[in-house]
Parts: sequence; structure tokens; C-alpha cells
Amino acid sequence: MSEPMHFGCACCSPHIMPSFDHASPEWKAQIAELPPLRDADGRAPVIFHGGAIYPDPERPEWRVEAIGIADRKVIVVGSLEAVRAQIHGQNFAEPVTEYALAAGQALLPGLIDPHAHLMTSALVKSWTDLSPFKGQELLRPYNKDVIGKKIGEAVAAAMAADPPANGERWVCGFGVDPSLMQTWEEIDAAWLDGFAPDTGLERDVGIFLLNASGHISYVNTVALKRAHIETTFKTGVLTEENSKLVSKLLPVDANVMLANLLQVFAEANQRGITTLFDAGLGMLSGPAEVDTMRALAKTSELTVRVGAALYGNDPDALGGWLAFYKPELESDPEVLFSLRAIKLIADGSNQGLTGLLSHKYRCCDLHSVPGVGKYGLFNFTPARHLATQMQRAADAGWPILTHANGDEGIVNVLAAYQLALDKVPPPGKHRKRAAVKARHRIEHASLLHDNALQTMKRMSISPSFLIGHVGYWGKAFCDTILGYKRAQWLDRCASALAAGMRISLHSDHFVSPFGPLRYMEQAVGRVMEATRVPPAADAATAPVEVLNPSERLSIAQALRAVTIDAAWQCHLDEQIGSLLPGKQADLVILEQDPLTWQAIDAAGMRDIVVRETWVSGRCVYSAAQ
Repeated sequence: MSEPMHFGCACCSPHIMPSFDHASPEWKAQIAELPPLRDADGRAPVIFHGGAIYPDPERPEWRVEAIGIADRKVIVVGSLEAVRAQIHGQNFAEPVTEYALAAGQALLPGLIDPHAHLMTSALVKSWTDLSPFKGQELLRPYNKDVIGKKIGEAVAAAMAADPPANGERWVCGFGVDPSLMQTWEEIDAAWLDGFAPDTGLERDVGIFLLNASGHISYVNTVALKRAHIETTFKTGVLTEENSKLVSKLLPVDANVMLANLLQVFAEANQRGITTLFDAGLGMLSGPAEVDTMRALAKTSELTVRVGAALYGNDPDALGGWLAFYKPELESDPEVLFSLRAIKLIADGSNQGLTGLLSHKYRCCDLHSVPGVGKYGLFNFTPARHLATQMQRAADAGWPILTHANGDEGIVNVLAAYQLALDKVPPPGKHRKRAAVKARHRIEHASLLHDNALQTMKRMSISPSFLIGHVGYWGKAFCDTILGYKRAQWLDRCASALAAGMRISLHSDHFVSPFGPLRYMEQAVGRVMEATRVPPAADAATAPVEVLNPSERLSIAQALRAVTIDAAWQCHLDEQIGSLLPGKQADLVILEQDPLTWQAIDAAGMRDIVVRETWVSGRCVYSAAQ
């Protein structure tokens, strides 16, 4: 390699987001006003029957007539006669209710998103959405004109509003993604100044836009001057710690944050999600986030089961987590929040040109990120520094989730895992074996070579795929970012299964929208959705291109990746992921049956209507309401 690799913080970087360490008192006060979770909630006996009921994704051909739940868990599955006999034969405190599914409806285990960012998603809900998505579809057209119209409207609203207490008006936006524009166009201060120029007046509006990768921000001259960096970063394109110089000035309303977080939960429920795994808790406000989630779990407003991985890139922060917290891998199933892993971020985002590659980005001469080389970046140099963090977590019994997108980044991460997990302790010192064998993961695992798959299998490390990389970004990877040949390595779901691993599919929300049925559709069809002609064409009939069809999953395999296998990766498979007796009553009722979906490329599966979502025996979402 003729050029040096670059090292630094990558996507989802805490440096780029505003922090709010002061938020804990406000959150505690608000949570105290929420209705508590009553002991009776979720305990009423219910018998579901009719439609198609699938209790076990590991046996997708097995359908039952009925399922009975009570006391927040599954009591019995089988024939309607047997279920009625067992449920009515027990002395439950409340009367038995029967729920008859309509013909064509399906009841499945609750759907799981094993990698999302909850606090960050809540934060940006108060910002202007500049992402390339409309619902779960690509927004077309998507270009600077579309983005500019939204920025202009936001600036006008900021100008018309009463000035904030400190007199500084701001417009914040998120989700900007040049890689998904029809023609890649750069954004900089000169362009943003056209919407909010620097006039030297107090009423000027600062602009801060977050790139979809979470690695880059774009600011106008007003923002640069407020941060006193107008001569150093004239272009207005900032990375990591430089972004913090501006983001620390942004207004953050802790009172709105909690309401936004509850809205994130509600949106997940609307897509059939019963469990979310926060892959980086504590990234914005440290232990206050843990305290907030524990308090929410005692209220009726936490409507999803939440597992969390604590963000641990910083050695001092990791030391704090390890000193004060233990992995809760055998938590009480009725407690909806638990700490279950440590999260490390090794490289960046391939669509953001910051994932670490073994060969240059195909577009590196046309598009680049300030301070990042043509191969991307890696956060730990040398790799043994990553291994040190891993070993500290592993020695304390924590499972480890490590973010790695680029093929070279994955090679480095696997080397670090080997150093950390195979290290022999010094004489006289013996590690305490965790009560549950830790299941380590690589997050996104975007570009996988055969050798990497073999190493992962040997070390029992499993991948969780951001499958939207194929559906949403596939064309950009083929045409612009990687080239056709390297794009074939993207999200090798079928190869990972063939190698004997369990896999999961996720959103990385807010990077892509919630929707496990959409993850399934994209894993089954592997359609590059930007290839639909015309862009607004109906998904079922438009000509499309498929990215590496040999990596397609069957519908049954895809269902496992958002139910039982996702639960297994999160150390939750004893509690959820199927509807076998004794497990929690986390379930979803759909208007149509995805397991009998006949559309070519599974087109339209994402649009199946979620009728109801139940968590721990409670109906937390109903389309009828």
C-alpha cells in the first residue's frame, strides 16, 4: 500500500454530537410523572386463535391453532381445544379473553432490531430531517435542491420564532447523504451561506448539518464564527473533534429529549418491533442514560424491551463502566431494560468513505473527507490497543460488539479479537469464567472475505448486518464507491449461514429506518432499489438489479435473523425470539403472512400492515387505535 492509512474517530462518533451531561435531573423529574408499570399489567390471560400462528422460527413449517398467554409469558401452544383447556383450567386473577385472528392474518414472535441508537435517534427528532428516505423507501428525487428547500424553510422558521435565551438562532439537520443523490454533490459553507448568510447581526442563523454516516458535519460561516474557527475551517466541512467545536454550542432541550425517546419506542412498535438493542448507550450523556432507562423500565411508557451495549472506546470511560456495572445476561425477563454488552467502534462508514479498506475507494479522486485518507480510517493504532480494550471487557465477563465496515477494518478487528480472547493469563492469575459464555459480534460486517468468515466461525464471532447497505446503497457501492467486483462482498448473509454462524439484520437507526419486515425483504431479494426505473415505479413491477443473488436468504432464514437468532446474539434467546411455553409474551400480529409471501424478490413485504404489537403480555400498539 503506497499511502498511509488514517486513524481517528469513526461514524457514530460521540465527538460529533452535542452532549448534555446536565440532563439527568430533568429526566428524573419527568419520569417521576409517568404512570408506573402496575404488577397487573400484562398478566391477563389471552387466547389467540385463527389465522396463521407460528410459535417457533426454528421450525417455520410448524403452525398451531392457538396460543395462550398469561402472567406476561406464553403458557401453552397447540390445538384450540388444548389451549382452552389449559388456560381455563388455571385460576388466573382476571377473566380469559379470546382474540380471533382474521383469515390471512399471521401471529409471529415479536420482531427484534439488534442494533440501533436510541438516544441519538431521540436527539435528532427535534432536527430537520434531510435524509434520503420517505418512510421505508428511497426519496426520489434526492439532491441539493430537495435538501436546500428544507433548509430554507427551517431557516425561515428560525427567523420568525422568538429568539432563544442566549440570542443565538440555530438550524440543525440530520441524515444528509451525498452518496444517495442521483448525482453526488458536495455541501459546504459557501452553499449554506446562501440560506443563512453572515451579516454580523444578532438575528443571524447558524446551520449545523449531520451527515448520515455520523462522521461529518456541514456548517455555515455563522456557525464557524460562533466557534471561532472561521479561518481554520473555511470550507465548513468538519470531522469528529472539529465538529465538537460547533456542536457543543447547539441548543439541547433535555425536556424534549424524553418525549422524543418515547416517540422512538412508539415508531418501533408500529413496525412490529418488541425488542431494541442500543448499540452505544452512554455515548452522549454517560451514566445518566443508564439511570434513565432503568427508571423508564419501571413505568408503563417503556413499550419495547431494551438491551444495551455500553460505549467503551475511551479507556477511562470503559474503566468506569467496568467498575460500576456488571453484564446482566441472566436478567429478570419481566424487567424490560438490561445491560448486556460493551460496544467498540473500530472504523467508519463505507458510504461515508471512512470504513477501512484494503484498496482505495473507487471515487477517492472525486470525493473525499477532510483528514481521511483514500483507504478510510481506523480508530486504534496499532490494533493491539483495540485488543486491550477487548480483553478488559472480556475479562469482566462482557460480550463485545465491535463496529467494522471495511474489509481491512474487519481483518484488524478479528486480529484484535484473537489477541484478546486467546491471551494466556500470567502465572498465578486465572480469569473468572462468565456464568454465560459471551457471544461476541461484529457490527455491520459489511465487506467480508472468505478468510474472515472462516475466522469468525472458528472464534464463534457472529455478524449483524445493516442490510440497507444492499437495498438502499447497493447501486452507489457498485457504481461509485467500491465498484462492481468489491460490492459483491457486501452483506454476505447466505455465506455466513453456510459457514455455520447465526446472523441478524438491523437498521442502525437513525442511519436507516426501522422495519424488520423491510430487513427481511432486502435480505431475500437483495434488490438495489435505486435501480428502479423510473425512480417512482411500483416496487412489484419496476425493472431492478440484484446485488449478488447468491447471498439471498430464504424467507424463513430472514425471519430467524429478526427473531430467534437476533435474540441469541443479544443473549436473550431464553426469554424471547420464539413463542414456546415459558418465554415472554412478545408477539406481533400482521395483516398478511410473510412466510407465504409470493412476490418476486419479496417485493412489498415491508408494507405488510402491523395490526398489533404485544410486549410482555401488554398490547403496546394497535392499528385500530
